[in-house]
Amino acid sequence: MAEFNIREIAARTIFDYIGPNFPEWWKSNKKKFDLPDLRGINSKQLNGAKYFMQLKLSYKGQIFELPNEPLISIGLSKTIVQTPTVGKYRKGTVKEYICAEDDIISIKGVCFNPNYTDLYPADQVAMLKEMHDINDALEVESNAFFELFGVRKLVILETKFDEMVGESGLQTYSISAVSDQDFYADLNEKDTEKNNLLA
Repeated sequence: MAEFNIREIAARTIFDYIGPNFPEWWKSNKKKFDLPDLRGINSKQLNGAKYFMQLKLSYKGQIFELPNEPLISIGLSKTIVQTPTVGKYRKGTVKEYICAEDDIISIKGVCFNPNYTDLYPADQVAMLKEMHDINDALEVESNAFFELFGVRKLVILETKFDEMVGESGLQTYSISAVSDQDFYADLNEKDTEKNNLLA
């Protein structure tokens, strides 16, 4: 039975990447194409980096394990009101912080069953559709990358399945989501801020 490298398949389907033809060149340049893992993480890698890692989401006890270690990226944003100032010697604007926005989450992966390489991965696609159809927040189950950013819940906004011409056993997918925070956690935060002001 042939062995399959899920990372190589994902890289080829998502990035349209084809490996080099020259083995000697590949030996000396292979590290440039290796994605970083969490064992050697640093701030430069976190700035727009993507990682292969297992991702499990749950809803009311039902576990959804996303197929074949998807790529995950997180975008951070906040609302700042910029007010122009008057005067010819004053440059720029006055910035007023309003709030931190939801984290923007992108998940990209490939559905593929290494035991049945020619069959369309219908079970995996159906699972992703079932997950998309949940109109509520999903819990993140023990994912180190999300834990770094304090993301423990997310809400799916959009799920896409791209065309796969000539690849009957593969199906790429991409999920757009935003982080979610428990409403009661928001209330507790407001109470803490109020108590700090009164103290």
